[in-house]
Amino acid sequence: MTGVAVIGCGKIAQTRHIPEYAANPKAEIKGFYDLNRERAKQLAQRYGGKAYASVEELLSDDGVEAVSVCTANHTHASISIQALKAGRHVLCEKPMATTLE
Repeated sequence: MTGVAVIGCGKIAQTRHIPEYAANPKAEIKGFYDLNRERAKQLAQRYGGKAYASVEELLSDDGVEAVSVCTANHTHASISIQALKAGRHVLCEKPMATTLE
């Protein structure tokens, strides 16, 4: 079973990523991070796992093996790179970045 966490808990996370992880017997939801901490807490109560206070806290949890990056487009690259450097598998919503650089 793979421990997954969701970074960014808006519409795409709520309608696709989270329910699909919850339905996948090979995935275990470890938690959520969102700028809106209350939203992350509500999702943790509904699906299990933890509401993390920061991306750094989420990525420091050894139980988190993979993340879905579902944040605003301009943050995709930086958060994905941060997660990869932390040794996590990354599923990033499109676009990966807003510029070629």
